[in-house]
Amino acid sequence: MNTQALMDNLMSNQGLDQANLPGDLPIYELRRWSVDELQRRMRKWLRMGSEACDKAYDHGEWSTRDDHTMVRLPQGARAEIYHASGAFRLTSGMAPMENLFKEAPSRDELIKRSEKFVDSLGVREQLGRNETLTFEKLWQIKAAGEDRQGKRSDVVLCRAVGAFRHHIQGIPIYGPASVAVQVAGNGALDSVTALMRGPALDTVERAKVIAPERAARNIAQQLSQQFGQARGEPKFESRDGLRFGYLSLTKRKAQRLLAPVYMTTIDVTHEQERQGLVMVVAATEKSYLPLNPPGSESLVGNSSKTASRKCC
Repeated sequence: MNTQALMDNLMSNQGLDQANLPGDLPIYELRRWSVDELQRRMRKWLRMGSEACDKAYDHGEWSTRDDHTMVRLPQGARAEIYHASGAFRLTSGMAPMENLFKEAPSRDELIKRSEKFVDSLGVREQLGRNETLTFEKLWQIKAAGEDRQGKRSDVVLCRAVGAFRHHIQGIPIYGPASVAVQVAGNGALDSVTALMRGPALDTVERAKVIAPERAARNIAQQLSQQFGQARGEPKFESRDGLRFGYLSLTKRKAQRLLAPVYMTTIDVTHEQERQGLVMVVAATEKSYLPLNPPGSESLVGNSSKTASRKCC
């Protein structure tokens, strides 16, 4: 494997502005919630969801399990909150092909609809000092059919998904989408997910940020170890270059600290298979998070054929 070629690719296709990289950043201790506190937050989510969806989510069948609390709601709706992270998910119970868009609105209109639900759900009211939530991406879920004679139907828009990113003092918190709002064709809210880990009042310490060249070298070395014994010569390409920010682990992972990282999506082409790898390395001399050393389970971005899927 040509690690230098990959490093050159990472550095030439950068998604960050080196001139504005901070010299150091605070390491935050994250707020910790008891199960009772999380369930109270869940009741607030359900109350706001009732108003946004014009449905009665104040009554349901509650069940508490080891890692999450679930509420079965009327008309097939369901809500969950995860104890390790505080991640919340509400689904309306609509069938996948129910309430399709009769005509596809413009991209700007779909973004406005997503923003409207974020505001009506009171998401930004949960943010702390120096925290913001901004729109990041839009996905459109579409469908079409084909009969036995090969005649295809028109493509229809099924759902629009607006994703939003949580920031602290202007630094994005990467990982899963901080908030994702899925909108149906009749303007109704189909689902919402939220994972916003908030820092406690005090910082643990400040840590110096390493240069992106070192991060690129670390990523190249990890890939070299991971694919060094592969048959043939895999091809690696960074789709979006290096990104810099804090990292939130997945919803089932407990996390004590919020620390900066460099990350990138690598397209790996090997023989006739192609997959996407989300690679994450510490942006500081000391690693504060349980990242993914080669040969072990990835805690932040498992390989997937859809990991590098583009939004519309």
